[in-house]
Amino acid sequence: MTYRIRPGEKLGPEVVRVAQLQYEGAIGLLRDQPDGRDQAIHDARKRFKRLRGLFRLIRAASPDFYVAENARVRDIAAKLSAERDATALVETLDHLLEGTIDPEEHVALRAIRDRLAARRDRITREQTDLEARIEAAIGGCEDGIRALSTLRLPKSQSKATALLADGTARNYGRAVTALQTAIASGDPADWHDLRKRIKYHRMHVQLMSAAWPGEMGLRAKVADIAGEALGDDHDLENLEALIAAEPEEVGTDDEIALLRSLMAARSAALHDQIRALVKNLLRDDRKVVRKRIVALWRDAAG
Repeated sequence: MTYRIRPGEKLGPEVVRVAQLQYEGAIGLLRDQPDGRDQAIHDARKRFKRLRGLFRLIRAASPDFYVAENARVRDIAAKLSAERDATALVETLDHLLEGTIDPEEHVALRAIRDRLAARRDRITREQTDLEARIEAAIGGCEDGIRALSTLRLPKSQSKATALLADGTARNYGRAVTALQTAIASGDPADWHDLRKRIKYHRMHVQLMSAAWPGEMGLRAKVADIAGEALGDDHDLENLEALIAAEPEEVGTDDEIALLRSLMAARSAALHDQIRALVKNLLRDDRKVVRKRIVALWRDAAG
């Protein structure tokens, strides 16, 4: 498994190994595009997210490295975001279409989807510099690989274990707080913050999975499902932003009124699903989580 830190190995070389594999995988995808350009960009962006999750885990030991390399990876991903963001709005309409059985609603949603698909295709055609941006992204990955030589992490097992446990527990604690805040406020920005925390938690338990494969694997699976639901909810907010900024790209006043009603119902259903999914995932105190990880990692390291 390429996205996993091995207990008992020196932490610095392990983090470099995992990061380099993610960078190299992204470079290979963007160069070879085995399943087409769009899929290559989508899959490369997943690797960039994994890199940011990895760097966040060890940020306390090397804050300057984290700031520089997190910004680097974020900027690389941003070069390739426009087409994917437009595609996500089309997929949002697909989800809404799957959930409606009313013929009139179906006709209206299909018309909106067609407009959003045309918008996506137009954005794709207008990206005349996409190949140049792909090359720039590849260059950024190569720079990121070289920068890994500057990373300095604790050499002793005890300090390395503490760093990993602290990083995992810190984000976990923020996820617990983010869930409480999102439920209380209902603000889309707070639900989006929860999404980021859940995504990072999934990455962290994947990275630490060798310490307790069954439990960590289950946590990663639940967090992944919750993260996907939170992503769908965020796409609804992005669609609302497009409606506010460019309603003519979406539909008539009547179509938009119907769309907003269906979006609100779907968002409420997603929030119910998310609360049910993360109820047990985020039930422990962060200090308990930290102690558990320390004990498990020490045992796995031998």
